[in-house]
Amino acid sequence: MIAAGRIHDSSYRPTSLPGMGLGDIRYEHVIAATEEFRCLGRDEFLRTYSFGRAMSYELVLDDRRYDSKAIAGVAHGYATGVFWKARDFSGGAATVARCLRELGFVVETGEPSSNRAALLARLRNLKVSHGPGNPAPSRHQPLSLLWAISRAADERPRLTPWPTFRDEVGPLLVEFGLPNAKATPEYPFWHLQGSELWEVRGIPAELAKRMPTTGTFDEHHPQAGFTVETANLLRDPVTRLEAIATICETYLEDVDRQALFAGTGLSGYTTAGDLLNPSEDGNADGATDEYGRAIGPAPRRDATRSVIVRDEALARRVKELEGNRCQICGTTLRYLNRPYSQAAHIRGLGSPHHGPDELQNLLCLCPNCHVLFDGLEIYVDPDGLVRGTRGDRDPRPLRRDPRHPMDEAHIAYHRTLCALTARKPEVG
Repeated sequence: MIAAGRIHDSSYRPTSLPGMGLGDIRYEHVIAATEEFRCLGRDEFLRTYSFGRAMSYELVLDDRRYDSKAIAGVAHGYATGVFWKARDFSGGAATVARCLRELGFVVETGEPSSNRAALLARLRNLKVSHGPGNPAPSRHQPLSLLWAISRAADERPRLTPWPTFRDEVGPLLVEFGLPNAKATPEYPFWHLQGSELWEVRGIPAELAKRMPTTGTFDEHHPQAGFTVETANLLRDPVTRLEAIATICETYLEDVDRQALFAGTGLSGYTTAGDLLNPSEDGNADGATDEYGRAIGPAPRRDATRSVIVRDEALARRVKELEGNRCQICGTTLRYLNRPYSQAAHIRGLGSPHHGPDELQNLLCLCPNCHVLFDGLEIYVDPDGLVRGTRGDRDPRPLRRDPRHPMDEAHIAYHRTLCALTARKPEVG
């Protein structure tokens, strides 16, 4: 083993060797990497090995936090002699976080709480205007921010040209703005700069001392969007969800969330699982009789789609631990003379949730409870009781086998989703 604290020569550029991966890393290699991290200091360590700061996953050891991907890359060097850089491998829940956790380390998600808290505080204190005779705050800035967050969730460009902003945000202001309020997208495009979360580029300095006219916007083609710091914070799915919840609860409490999210491009937040596509109904284009009933064989069509590859071994493991018994209702089903249950992810794997495929993010559920859980009809409160978002269910404890760990952060994420979409979001 290479002695802890050894400084790797950054001029050395080895190539990756066949068969070498994260599986080569052992506990002692990670410890050596963390010791070097402490010796050099965070900034020098990241600079030496060409890594950026962690955006989602941090290794926590002895009350210190380490950038998990950088630690893994350096630990790989201690293990094999090949010191990986950020571009050499992918990070995230299914790779680096999983590797470190399997070695016995604690890996937590999220940005530093101070940065996230500052972001949420700025969202709660937008400098919104109040129209004459209407005490309610204008919705122009909140709606524009939700639209911009949907672009961030889709990994679209950070800055948007004025014509695109005008044409896409303008109709949102008409549909979801205050009654009798004028749709003036130029105002949020410019004045969101006062939040310190937003920037506008492309307006000459001599014209930027006061708000330019729409004619100036049309002439100079400026771009606007989140600052780099804000965009980086919103890359984290947990921070992004909290930002959406803060905006809705502060400025859009009485707006129908289903319609709002459909309009702003945030439909992914109306479910904890995959969105259902009505066009996939096999009978949609089939022949029908005079009463509208399907006749003849169901139609077929060719389709190509990208699906998330789930770890089937993890699904089998959670079912075995829970004895194929639903953790919510206690039902044990049988199908084809075999026990039947479903492995449900607490925080969805797909966009926009990007949850990890790990045991701590899985529940063993019957199909009925799985649908209700993904459909945000039921949630687990902070005391471990399963409740209905409509208040129409008697609470009952979530069954937990002692051998089945569950990450409370994932449960809290699902609970926030339920609060966000419920008409009466009193879910703790």
